[in-house]
Amino acid sequence: MVAYTFIKKNAWWLVSMVYIGIIIGCCNIPVFWDMYGQVKTAHYYLETNFRHLLLNGKGFTDNGHFPLYALYLAVLFKLFGFKLWLAHISIIPFVIGVLYQLQLLCKRFLSEEKTFWVMLLTFIHPTLAAQIIYFSSETCFVFFALWMLNTIKDVRASRMVLSSSLLCLLNLRALPLILIVLLYFVFVKKQRGAWYLSLSVLVAVVWMFIHFYASGWFFVNPENVAHRTVIGFIGMMKNLFWCLVKLTDFGNIIALIFITLFCFKQKRINEPVVFLLLTIIAVIAFCVPLSNPVSNRYFLFVYILSLPAFMYSISSFSKQKIAAACLVFILLVVQSNQLIKPNKYGNAWDCNLQSLNYFDVRKELDNYVTENTISPKDVAAGFQVYFNDEYYLMNGSTKEYDLLSDTEMNENLYIADSNICNNYNEQRISYLENNYTLVKSFTKGSIYIRLFKRNNPFQGFCYSAH
Repeated sequence: MVAYTFIKKNAWWLVSMVYIGIIIGCCNIPVFWDMYGQVKTAHYYLETNFRHLLLNGKGFTDNGHFPLYALYLAVLFKLFGFKLWLAHISIIPFVIGVLYQLQLLCKRFLSEEKTFWVMLLTFIHPTLAAQIIYFSSETCFVFFALWMLNTIKDVRASRMVLSSSLLCLLNLRALPLILIVLLYFVFVKKQRGAWYLSLSVLVAVVWMFIHFYASGWFFVNPENVAHRTVIGFIGMMKNLFWCLVKLTDFGNIIALIFITLFCFKQKRINEPVVFLLLTIIAVIAFCVPLSNPVSNRYFLFVYILSLPAFMYSISSFSKQKIAAACLVFILLVVQSNQLIKPNKYGNAWDCNLQSLNYFDVRKELDNYVTENTISPKDVAAGFQVYFNDEYYLMNGSTKEYDLLSDTEMNENLYIADSNICNNYNEQRISYLENNYTLVKSFTKGSIYIRLFKRNNPFQGFCYSAH
């Protein structure tokens, strides 16, 4: 009983310590998914001694954000060296910050025991765990967002401006969230102090004008039009559908069901649910109109806020019923991590712990290429698989496979096809069947890389569709 009381009172930092242990234990895991771009950008800042802030046109993709996280990594690399372990360690302050700010928010409307349960649910969530293991900047996004909500509740003007400004600079996706939260607190809650949030919007606007002056565009990068254009009605409806799918992923549907039933029973929406709804609206408002694929990562803050809202919705239950509801939620969350969508729909590998199998599979491919004296540039590989070792392993090697096009048919001697790339293409399947032979398959868990070799280096290529 004494031990349980101690754990309950110190849940947030005990969970933090466990996560720190996991991070340290995962320090040898290579760079994954979008963090490759952050590490590559940070390395560029080191090479140029921070002389160039905007990198568009230098082999980098400029999304219009202020490169806050890349600069943070670059400063660490400048001080301690360009090391893989350091990239992993860099996320620790934000992990501690997320858990600390979350427990502060929970204590505003939950008992100590219910807050303890939220901390436990946070610990088993695969999306948060994966984002932490891959030192994703999305963890930083969640920290700033939680900090902002707490400063609004406490009416701490300077911290409100600081947290919301950093949030805006980190990612332009924060703008809809800040605007919606601002409108809610000013016009619904009649909290005049929330107007300080408008200063962060001003900071974002100033940055956008600076960016426009330097690059010539505000929001849509001419070199990356496919991922940042406003789409038509049909496209918006498809994006809305996928937003709803992502919203209910990773067991979140259970939380949403309990929250909905609670609201109908109470005939009102309480503040923890309001925070959740505002966040859902903000994410959907940003994702639906744009051509950029909808990612589960964008819903990380939604998943986190669902936990206290879920706990609040069952807080009137008996201890036995609360335990039963949490058990159902936990089982579905754990099981959802095992569910893999068909390759044609893609998977949120950066939010799924099954992706940890990829690194052994990629290593097998690398070993096979080396042992058979295959030139890396003779191998075409998709996103993630083609990554340059200088930023993937951070070991000094510059080995890099040729980039496999998502639309065109590469004519490399070898093609490495993998479900980790989320680049399913029916035409490519037919193309490989007609022109290539499978020479080796590397598999672990649900992850595979299949290496194909061109049948005849001198024959014409046959294209056909199923």
